[in-house]
Parts: sequence; C-alpha cells; structure tokens
Amino acid sequence: MQKFNIRLSLLIIIAFSIFSSQQAYSQINTMYFMDGIHQSNYTNPAFQSNCNGFIGLPALSTINFGVLNSGFTYKDLIHLGTGIYRDSLILDVNNLKDKLGKNNYFMLETQIPILGIGFWAKDYYFTFDISNKTKARISYPEDLIKLIDGNAKYIGTDNALEINDVGPDFINYNEFAFGLSKRITHRLTVGAKLKILAGIASIESKNSDLKLTTEDITYAMTLETDINLNTSLPLTYKRDEDGNIEGFEEYETSYIAKDLLSFKNFGLGMDFGATYQFNDELRLFASITDLGFISWKNNTVNLIQKGSFEYTGLNLDSAFVESDYSEFDALTDSITNFFTFDETNSKYTTFLQSNIYIGATYNITDFMNVGLLSRTYFYDRKIHQSATLSTNFAPVKWFSGTLSYSAMNRSYNNIGLGLAFKAGPTQFYIVTDNLNAAIWPKASKSINIMLGLNLNLGCGKRDDYSIINNKKSTKEVDFM
Repeated sequence: MQKFNIRLSLLIIIAFSIFSSQQAYSQINTMYFMDGIHQSNYTNPAFQSNCNGFIGLPALSTINFGVLNSGFTYKDLIHLGTGIYRDSLILDVNNLKDKLGKNNYFMLETQIPILGIGFWAKDYYFTFDISNKTKARISYPEDLIKLIDGNAKYIGTDNALEINDVGPDFINYNEFAFGLSKRITHRLTVGAKLKILAGIASIESKNSDLKLTTEDITYAMTLETDINLNTSLPLTYKRDEDGNIEGFEEYETSYIAKDLLSFKNFGLGMDFGATYQFNDELRLFASITDLGFISWKNNTVNLIQKGSFEYTGLNLDSAFVESDYSEFDALTDSITNFFTFDETNSKYTTFLQSNIYIGATYNITDFMNVGLLSRTYFYDRKIHQSATLSTNFAPVKWFSGTLSYSAMNRSYNNIGLGLAFKAGPTQFYIVTDNLNAAIWPKASKSINIMLGLNLNLGCGKRDDYSIINNKKSTKEVDFM
C-alpha cells in the first residue's frame, strides 16, 4: 500500500473544482414544457417532433451557464452593515447559521452537444445524440459552520461534533444516446433511450466523516477521520523511487482525442417516458431519466485516510527558546503525517443522478395552456424535490413561450422564462428557471440559462398533438 500526500490530493480536488466551476447547472425544469424544442426530449424520450427531421449543430444547439448554492445567497454572506457600518460591506458569517439546511450543496452541471439528429421512419421517431456531460458537487453540512463559535458547545466525550458527508464529487463523461418513441394509440405515446457512456474523469467521496471530541478537564481535542476518495483522471502520474505519487506529467494536447474516444471506463444508462392525452384539454406526462452507472477501471487511485489525531495545545514558553526544531515545527509535521493518504488502485462504480418527472398541462385556449411539473432527483443517498407551475403559449407559428414559477433547492423566488423563435428551418430558443437572478443576482441561490440554435426540417406536416398549443388531431380519438 503506497502513500499519497494530502497536498497532492488537494491539488487534484482544487484543479477539477476550478474546471467544473466553468460549467453550468443545466437541469432546467421550464424546458419540460417546451416540447417544440428537440432538447425537451432530454427530459422525456416520449416527446416527439412535429417536423420530419432535426439536426443539432455542434456546440451551438445547446449553450449553458449556471451555478447553484443550496445553502445561502451572496446577500446572506456579504451585505451592508448597520449603524456606523451602514455604508460598508461586511462579511456576516454568523448570518449563515440561520440560512443553512442540515445538508447543503454547491452544484454545477452541463451538457455540451457534439451531434444531434432526429427523424421519423413510418410511425417511429428516432433520435441520436452525442454529448459531453459534467456533474460536480461539493457538499457541506450545517455542523461545519457551527465551528464559527468555537468548540465550547462540544465539550465532553458524549458531546462530540460529528461532521458527515462533506467532500467533492465530480464526473465527466461522453454520452451516446439512442432514442425511440412511438404513438401506441391516439392518446398514448411511449419512448425510451439507451445510453452508451464513456467515462473521462471522476472524483468520488465515498466516505467523508469527521468527529471532533473535546476532553472536559484538559480541553485536549481529538480528531477522528474516515475519508475514502476514489479518483480516475486522464493524467499520467510522476512517482518517486518508492512508487509514491509526487506529481503529474505534462498533459499533451495530442492526448485529448484519445481520452475523448476511450471506452475504458464503460457505462450504460436508460431513459423511459410516456405522454397520455386524457381528453381535449388535459395531457399527462411521466418520465425517468439517467438510470445508469459507469465502471471506472482506467488509471484509478483510491485514497484512504482513517485515524485519530490528538491536540493538547502548545507550550508558549518554547516560542522564546532558540531551536532548529521548535514545538510548532513538530506540530506541523504531525499534522502533515496524519493527513497522509494510503493509496490503492481498485476499480469502482458510480451511479448517475436519476430524475423522476411527473406533470400535466391543461388547455385554456387554442394557443395557451397551464402546466404543473414535479421533479424528484436522487443524489448523496437522499431524495430531493422541486415543483414548477407554468403558462405555455404559442400565438403564432413562428413563436412560442413559457412563463414558470419553481420551488427548488430551498428557494421560493424562482421565476422562469422560455422563448422559441422560428425563421424557416432555423429555430432559436432561450430558457431559464431564474429570470429574477438577472435582476437580483445577489439574492438568488441559482443562476442558469440555456440557449441554442436548431435546424428543423419539414415542420408542420405531421398530424400530431402539441404540448404548447394542444391542437386536436384531425383523426378520431379513441379512449386508448
């Protein structure tokens, strides 16, 4: 078992966190109500185009930007003071204690399109998409912020401070998605996708538990750790003569194509969806996305750190004694040695973040309906919930839109907007769940935007219902 120094492990985490911070939080609920756009098929594979064909332009059909912090807003942490500080910005860390939930997340997510195709073959609608996906998350519990007030509240062996589930998770992979949908009856349409996944990079916090105990007489502190990080990175490690990792080889640009096309980290995923036209006014939807996994086998490094460190304090008298090796130096060395990780090289498996969507729209006029969507998503072994209300309209053939309100991520001020414009075969769209973030960014927990340019061929020639205008089929509709 080899050793892995904490400085290098932190370098990996920081490097990939910086990379992921340039990505987007792209799960936009408002997109679900815009099935006139090919990208809504990402959330429900039963959504079909009323055009004969679709072509997604590389990098142009989807451009995302966004960020989410479920714990607090910028305004919660930094704001104008009161009294003599009313003209100054203050860093109000204590204010966070009333804003955080038990578990909090800083999350980023993106999907970068490489190729997108959709076409009809008789009564079947086929889709094929190639995209690169990035999902990043850093979790931090409420208990971590409680240390701002010191450890006085946690004195005694029976009153230890336990901090669980803190750490980063990062994944980047290529997805090759093959979709098929069919209208079973005039009312019922079903769809599914098979996804071939090729993992590129991964950091998984399998265990990240800390326990701080303060002795009630001497106030000596004992830190117990149980940390297990799994990594698979497209990097070549430098090792010393004992085989320990001490750095990275310079990354050659020629490696990029090889890493992007590699299937050494293989995975599979599935999406399922359905739509049901209950009557002329009411349409129901349900879908499950990202049921799947990736098995990481290439260049894996498993970092394990489990132990106990006791701190009894410093003797201040030693600060005035000349010595080549002071008590402070000894403490620094002890901490460094304690936070040295053991290294193994075993394969591991990560699971995709699955989503369950259930929704409905109700037709008000020939060009307007209202919608309701529930989204349940799973990560960190926990269930998370969001809900969206929308008004969807298409007054003319070349324009459609959606106005929405969402409650998500312990935030209740999310006003969303989606617009789609058509000129010939080209379609431009822009969607966000947080229009208010453009006006009050300091008071928003999330900022996201999704826009793109699509090519739609032979539109308006298929006899179909539309989620946007709910125009009735000219064919007779049976109950099923």
